[in-house]
Amino acid sequence: MATAASGPSHLSVTENQKRWLVAGIALNKILIPQIRPFVEQGIKTEYNNLKTSHNIDGQSTSGRLQRWPPRKVLKYENINGNGVHPKLGGRYNYALFDCRVTSHVDFARLYVENYMAKFNAFDDHCDASAVMALLGGVPVFSAAVQTAAGDVRMGRNDWAHCVFSKLDEAKFQQSFIEMEHLVKVMALPVADEGKLIAELKDWESKGNYLCVKMIIIFMICHKKWCDF
Repeated sequence: MATAASGPSHLSVTENQKRWLVAGIALNKILIPQIRPFVEQGIKTEYNNLKTSHNIDGQSTSGRLQRWPPRKVLKYENINGNGVHPKLGGRYNYALFDCRVTSHVDFARLYVENYMAKFNAFDDHCDASAVMALLGGVPVFSAAVQTAAGDVRMGRNDWAHCVFSKLDEAKFQQSFIEMEHLVKVMALPVADEGKLIAELKDWESKGNYLCVKMIIIFMICHKKWCDF
């Protein structure tokens, strides 16, 4: 028979940690999956426009679109296996690159850091950090959306780095305000916007209770397992 744990203290969580858990669920389970299709739609629109205006799907390396918008350097090292080519003097050797952008997914990958560019579709691999980078960088999205995405992204970074001390009640409420604001400025269809905001509000108001309930169930199961 296994020996029971000496005490439940290692299984307890603080109020900030509960809020961290709820905020993470709201961001990654509720917000991102529901806005991702609309982000993809915007990316497709921008990509198709650039195929017409800049021949981005057939461009040469020397004639590639280097910035779009002018302040944003496109990361061709993220597509077509370009990142494996040896660098020259610490810089990418663009002469070896294939810069043809043959899909809207590859177009999206030009806007994210290399470690984010592992997605091959707009699915779970295109995570919160990638979605926020796209909303904040691709010019098809309005200035209001870009600003709102930047705010959500900052909160997401605190969450991803598990900075529990920052998630007091005020910060918790602010994170939901920022997520809801992003939803509103994205100008989603009315039904989609209403559903998404309602679900976010549910997690904001009921999430801590659900987390406590899950923790209690886990502790009971853990004790039964230890006593087995």
